[in-house]
Amino acid sequence: MRLTKQTGYALRILLHCALSPERSVTVAEIARTQHITEHNVFKIVPMLVEGGFLETTRGRGGGIKLACEPGDIRIGDVVRVTEETHIEAECFGGGADCAIRPVAPINRILDDALSAFIEVLDQHTLLDLVSARPARPGAPDLLERLAPVG
Repeated sequence: MRLTKQTGYALRILLHCALSPERSVTVAEIARTQHITEHNVFKIVPMLVEGGFLETTRGRGGGIKLACEPGDIRIGDVVRVTEETHIEAECFGGGADCAIRPVAPINRILDDALSAFIEVLDQHTLLDLVSARPARPGAPDLLERLAPVG
């Protein structure tokens, strides 16, 4: 299965926010550091807000930040927000109106495969991606910065 650029961009946006938990970040900053056009950041951020992953603040000093802890953001949930999570094969040899398409065996198999794929992604969180990043010399330990206080 191939995920769209949109999902890759969404994960990069979330990762960028996770690496800056003490402040809000701007669209321009994300675009510049993640090599994503501002247009694409503006297009994806509302999906991530609606999905409950990000929150935004308008005005001076505003920006974007995570709406929850990185450990609470499952990769499968991000994919559900950014990708079509239903696959349906076209009818063989026929027109657009195919009465058996919804119950065709191939469609049940494809749905099972997609569900298994998403289930594996649900076992991983944004924190897994953050902790898998190589440490930068002189940078504070990211896991300490992201650990919940209290």
